[in-house]
Amino acid sequence: MFRTLKPAPVRTAAARQSAVRSMTGFGRAETSDAKGRICAEIRAVNGRFLKLGFKLPPRYGAFEDRIKTLLAERGVKRGSVDVSLYVESVGAGENSFGIDAKAAKAYAKQAKALAKSLGLKGEIPLQALLALPGVVTRAESEDDADEAWSRCEPVLNEALNRFDAMRIKEGAAMAADVRGRMAELSAHREALRQDAPAALQRSVEKFKERIQKLLQKSGIDQPLDKDILEREVVLASDRTDISEELARLESHFAQMEAALADGGEAGKKLDFLTQELFRETNTIGSKANDQTITHRVVDIKNLIEKIREQVQNLE
Repeated sequence: MFRTLKPAPVRTAAARQSAVRSMTGFGRAETSDAKGRICAEIRAVNGRFLKLGFKLPPRYGAFEDRIKTLLAERGVKRGSVDVSLYVESVGAGENSFGIDAKAAKAYAKQAKALAKSLGLKGEIPLQALLALPGVVTRAESEDDADEAWSRCEPVLNEALNRFDAMRIKEGAAMAADVRGRMAELSAHREALRQDAPAALQRSVEKFKERIQKLLQKSGIDQPLDKDILEREVVLASDRTDISEELARLESHFAQMEAALADGGEAGKKLDFLTQELFRETNTIGSKANDQTITHRVVDIKNLIEKIREQVQNLE
């Protein structure tokens, strides 16, 4: 009885492009027909760029370019991707196996030389030689390339369907997690906006106190000119005002949501935006110089780090 493929859901190219995908994925498909068994496996892990690896039967090495085309059509653009194809022919018969005597003799000669140099004794068992690469050989049939590809391509496509489905499913889970943390960041940003006026006022009061203490320490009894004091207070307020950073944070939040909604190769853009979130948050912490805001900045940076860990897994 022949084994048939159980197809995974097939998504259109447009649907795949609009989905946020994880770089990690696995897909396997297998079928059997009158000519033998075919199995395809595709697995991928994170990577900054696209790195392809192939494990194919020697006679099918020319399939690499065709498989690359299939991967490109599926929109695989980043990650370390390994493709394995196994083909077993039916009815090859016992005459298809042979022993390469020259290879066995070469192995035996080198093993004896090594044993002698190490001062070891003992015979080399035949089963040990037969297990070495290249000693037992199997004759490969001369298949027509196009005919062989017509058998392998459906299996590879089904493995790709399952590979793609896993990446999209994991990508959706990661996107949901990122959106949840973005909501927390937005709440922190709103709290900062509400805390900022009071923090700015506290900063101004501290500045005035420092000026007064410096005057007293210098033995100056006359009050500082009011216009000069107000000018210095304005300058100090500008240095501690975080309204611009809060506005940029809001802009970055919108850009991250847009990247998640657009899908496709969103990982690089999201990673860049998380770096910008870090930069703005650090600036807020250093400018505000307020205990309440500093505590909130620490919480924000922890959230951003968790987001960054997730987006670095996205294609």
